[in-house]
Amino acid sequence: MVGAGSVVSPSTGVALRRRVLAPHTMLALHLLPAVVVLFAARADATPTISFLNDHKPRSITLPDELEAQIFPGNSSVTDYFRLLQRDGDSLLIGARNIVYNISIHNLEENYSQRIVWYSTDKDSSVCFNKGKSVADCQNYIRVLAKEGDGQFLVCGTNAYKPLCRHYAQQVDGSFNFTETNGAGQCPYDPRHNSTYVYVDGELYSGTVADFQGTIPLIFRQPLKTDHNDYKQLNAPDFVHSFDYGDFVFFFFRETAVEYMNCGKRVYSRVARVCKGDRGGGPQRLKNSWTSFLKSRLNCSVPGGYPFYFDEIQSTTDIITGIYGGESHEIIYAVFTTPPNSIPGSAVCAFSMRAILDTFEGSFKEQQTLNSNWLPVHLSKVPEPRPGSCVADSQTLPEFNVNFAKDHSLMDEAVPGFFGRPLLIKASFEYRFTKIVVDPQVNFQDGKTVDVLFIATDGGVIFKAINAQSSAGVDSIDPVIIEEIRVFDRPIPIVNMQLAKQAGGEGKLIIITDDEVKSIDLHRCHRASSCSACVGLQDPYCGWFVGQGRCGPLGSQFAGPVFQNVSGHHYQCSNSDDNEVYNPSTQIQTTGPVVGASLEGPPIYSAETLAIAVTTACVAALVIGFISGFLFSRKCRGDEYAHTYSETPYLDSKLSKRDNLVPSADPNMYTANNKHINNLVTNYNPKNINGKSNTNTTTDSKLLKPAKCAYI
Repeated sequence: MVGAGSVVSPSTGVALRRRVLAPHTMLALHLLPAVVVLFAARADATPTISFLNDHKPRSITLPDELEAQIFPGNSSVTDYFRLLQRDGDSLLIGARNIVYNISIHNLEENYSQRIVWYSTDKDSSVCFNKGKSVADCQNYIRVLAKEGDGQFLVCGTNAYKPLCRHYAQQVDGSFNFTETNGAGQCPYDPRHNSTYVYVDGELYSGTVADFQGTIPLIFRQPLKTDHNDYKQLNAPDFVHSFDYGDFVFFFFRETAVEYMNCGKRVYSRVARVCKGDRGGGPQRLKNSWTSFLKSRLNCSVPGGYPFYFDEIQSTTDIITGIYGGESHEIIYAVFTTPPNSIPGSAVCAFSMRAILDTFEGSFKEQQTLNSNWLPVHLSKVPEPRPGSCVADSQTLPEFNVNFAKDHSLMDEAVPGFFGRPLLIKASFEYRFTKIVVDPQVNFQDGKTVDVLFIATDGGVIFKAINAQSSAGVDSIDPVIIEEIRVFDRPIPIVNMQLAKQAGGEGKLIIITDDEVKSIDLHRCHRASSCSACVGLQDPYCGWFVGQGRCGPLGSQFAGPVFQNVSGHHYQCSNSDDNEVYNPSTQIQTTGPVVGASLEGPPIYSAETLAIAVTTACVAALVIGFISGFLFSRKCRGDEYAHTYSETPYLDSKLSKRDNLVPSADPNMYTANNKHINNLVTNYNPKNINGKSNTNTTTDSKLLKPAKCAYI
């Protein structure tokens, strides 16, 4: 055979010498295009969206710097606190066997309004026999709704046997109650993600209806979703619910039935049902929703291949505000990536108009089990349109009701209000868990912003604004005003509540499983100069010239106030524009990074990282090429000793062979032999007895000259 380092000339059939590159060199050459692409991509990359920027807070507040009030509840056990309702200046918080009534001003409890409800010994015993722990077999209050004057609906887990009580206040101030089954209205497990809203005397709930938590449903007595139909609900985690117009909306994340690739994927959804829905006419449909529809929420970084934040964690109620000079009704929501993906969190906003428009679009269907999910042609949609609100749903044709059940998923996803996430954070230390918003807070220059408080599962809260919200909906400028480290150790924050007071002052109520904490909305006093105060870009804070201090706008300080949404004010003195960062206050005016972030101080920038990686790749190519070349010469030194003379390269190889194998014909190979390209010599094979094999068809004669040789 011709050596691996040779090629055969197609015209002469003579083997020609070819240099062989070492494996390291071949690998380097394969990597070279990737390095070129990296150079080109880096040269063209421009950080035009927030996904490419790691926005640092203007200020960092540590736990010992907070002035906080704390309500510990039962400090000896986990209460699994849940905010049920705000009633004036009081917060009603469900806990273990108790509903606490605490003041928003100082978190002190009003003991006279406490509701105590323990599970019976029988229910607790059954719970123990089913394998649950002592902590599980308690009554955790999860639903509370005001049904009228002096009338309340309260539901609890009741040792994994949900019950509801209807309380009615008597003339003497005492309460009587009646009990009803709470399955479908209250979860079994206090840790389960569920939601509810009380509208027009009826309770709408999104929860589970069995001990194992495998039967999810959206329920309003007696209507419910079909738990056997995975196209309606598929292992959902409910996040929030509210009523709007003729509908009740539910927000949740679930396993996507339309995801056709390998594995499974979780998508975020918004679903709606009509308040006037009374079920279908036929007997088998009378307890089924006739108006249930759902759409996907699209929170993603745009591009040729969008990067999706698929798992919704929290939403706000509807916020009405001016954005780009126009009035809009929007909601904010926080999303995360899957647990086994790149760890990231994002804040997106959605317009209620866009949500409603999505439900008026095409339905999505899968005709067979192996078919793709495609939009339904308009000609196949019956009238009246399935999922719409009608005067009497029981008069709808059965075909319309079945069509709505089989086509509950809409084709189009709800787009983001700003076209992309408002804020993105990537971290191995935390993920966003909850969001509350103080809407339409005014700056001194007349611009308004929404102040976002974003909680994490690491016990940290980010206060942020979109500095461009007044300019329009096509441009965003996220600013993280403050990073508030609420706890000394990572503790998941499960809920928050804003408690605004007259004059703009207020509190942020923070709720975890074990305690309730209240902090101020701002820490203006920590800025010691005009430029530092204005540089915070905090709408709660302004520089009071007469007093020479930074304070809240609702205070009684007199005189002019300096404040600007851009973070700069021309009347602030130039002397403090270059002030040095003061570790005691952790305020910096000229840059976005203040103090230490959760990830620690940055070691290098993105530019430095890109240059370092590129340089390392180029150095690896050069070193690999040189090493491979030298290694090749070392291992094949005898081949490189031959020069390209008239004697072919094969002469040396065949000469070596002749020294090892005696030729049967002395004239078989000579320097002048014209048959030098015959590389195959046939010897008469012998059998095991030393005799010639009579079955062979070859002899000891030379083969005819070959026209080519094969590698």
